[in-house]
Amino acid sequence: MVIPVPAPEAPSVPEAPGSGEHLRLGIVCARRFGIIATVCAAVNLAAPEHERIGAFLPSLVGMLLMTVGFFVLTPRNGRLVVALTYCAALGTLGTFLLPGAQVDDNPTLATVTALASMAVPSLFVAVAELRALGLIVAVTVLPVSVLAWVVTAPTGRAAFVVLAIVGGWTAMLGAGLWLARSARQAEIGQARLKESYAAERRSTETEAELRYGARMMHDTVLATLTLIAHSGQGVPPETLRAQAANDSALLAQLRTEGTLGGQRDETPDARPAVGLTAAATATALVDPWVTVRAWCRVHGLEATWHGEDTGPAAPERRAALVAAVADSLETVRRHSGVRAADVTLSGDDTVLRAVVTDGGQGFAAAVPPAPVSPAEAAIATIGSRLAAAGGSLRVFASPGRGTTVLLEVPR
Repeated sequence: MVIPVPAPEAPSVPEAPGSGEHLRLGIVCARRFGIIATVCAAVNLAAPEHERIGAFLPSLVGMLLMTVGFFVLTPRNGRLVVALTYCAALGTLGTFLLPGAQVDDNPTLATVTALASMAVPSLFVAVAELRALGLIVAVTVLPVSVLAWVVTAPTGRAAFVVLAIVGGWTAMLGAGLWLARSARQAEIGQARLKESYAAERRSTETEAELRYGARMMHDTVLATLTLIAHSGQGVPPETLRAQAANDSALLAQLRTEGTLGGQRDETPDARPAVGLTAAATATALVDPWVTVRAWCRVHGLEATWHGEDTGPAAPERRAALVAAVADSLETVRRHSGVRAADVTLSGDDTVLRAVVTDGGQGFAAAVPPAPVSPAEAAIATIGSRLAAAGGSLRVFASPGRGTTVLLEVPR
């Protein structure tokens, strides 16, 4: 029987857009605006003027180049492609000055107006994050306006076309600035959200650590004090002394580290605990498993240890694994019916692992509405505590064949 206890998923925070993201947003909008305006202008020219399409073939080729420029526009090549597409737009407007392609009716007039007032300014939405955008627009709108004026002058509508250019460029400039500003505000808001999440996570971890320390004190230190309060009746003096020394080391470690899995605090307050020598206290602080082994000796549980806990790991995660092993051994002592267990420590580059095995009475998973056995309830509690540190627990058990608990935490 296998009882998986999955780790809870950590809350996720969307990544802040950053400069790359709001640049990408401008590129997407510029690409769509430009392609739509250029294709509409080409269709507006080709359909009504199909009888003299040859005269406007250079103009259609220019609009094709503009469409390709908008299509290949990306955040990586943005500025270069914007410059090349702008040059293609100027060339396209210039083709209307070629013989036979003069603007003298509404279709060609509308085509020039759409190119000059909608397609060309769409380019600058892609570079709206530039501080010199206003100056760039002021410089680049002049050649477009002059060309459009010259091309449409024979129709007598040049003033109307220039007015449309001013309006279109102003609208596109405003759209680009609005997109860039909105993306920056989103970036700031998401960065603050990320900071708040990190602060909340630190607070939660601190609170969990305090609860863990309180639980350890309740389960160990107060039990020793209860024995002392009853004059230690029925307990050999050497056992009582060993348990008191073990509790003293535990208190020293909780005081200086906050967990059982950290590195030793070298502050002046990290003095050896009363009842232990300085060397013994240092050993207990450096090797968190010393405390668990001492607990086993004090409580008469014969634990056989295999393997080693080696390699770097986050202190709070190693502490969670140590606590889970200690709780698993306590479950063996209370519910297995035997006084012996095997503990195997191992790990790889990504996880720390411990396996606690006993040859006791085991149990079968309860099927509702049947009550849960004490051993199963205790193991479920261990799993939930381990999951809070990002770890996982799996149980292999069957009646009369013992129990094996596999505990893992990420490094």
